[in-house]
Amino acid sequence: MSLVFVLNLMTPSKMERKDFLNKLTGGLAFTCVACIMQACSKDDGAGSDSGNSSGGGNTAVLLTVNLSNELLSVGDFVARSGIIVVRTADLNVVSSFTAFSNVCPHAGATVTYIPNSNSFNCSAHQSNFSISGAVTGGPSPSGLVKKMLVLSGNSLTVK
Repeated sequence: MSLVFVLNLMTPSKMERKDFLNKLTGGLAFTCVACIMQACSKDDGAGSDSGNSSGGGNTAVLLTVNLSNELLSVGDFVARSGIIVVRTADLNVVSSFTAFSNVCPHAGATVTYIPNSNSFNCSAHQSNFSISGAVTGGPSPSGLVKKMLVLSGNSLTVK
C-alpha cells in the first residue's frame, strides 16, 4: 500500500490537509518548514552595509587605512582586500571618504576606480558607477555595495 493511499484513507473528507498534517505530526511539520525558510533567508549583515557611520557594531574589519601616509589628497584611493576606498573631501572625517566592494553586482567581475572621471568601471561587461556607487551605464542591475567606515585618529577602518 502506498503512503498516499494510506493518508487518503486516514484523512477525513472534511479535514483540511494542513490540519491533518498538524494533528499527525503535532505541528512539527510546519515548525520545520518555518526553520528551513529562516535558514534559507538572506542574512541582513552579509556585506550590505548601506552607509558610512562613525559607530562600531559587530561587523568584521575588512580593511584598515593609515591616513598618515595614505589617502592624503582628494581623489586618492586605495584598492585592496576586495575594497575600494576613495577620499572625496579634505577633512579627516568619515564623510570625506567612501568605500565600496570591488565586486560588480552584474556578474561578479572586479570593478576598478577611474580617478580622472571620479567613477568606477567594470571592464568585463562595461558597467559604470558614479562616485556614490550608483549605476550610470551597462548591464549591472544595481549599484556597488557600500561599506561602513569608522574613523579613529588617523586610522580609517572599513567594515
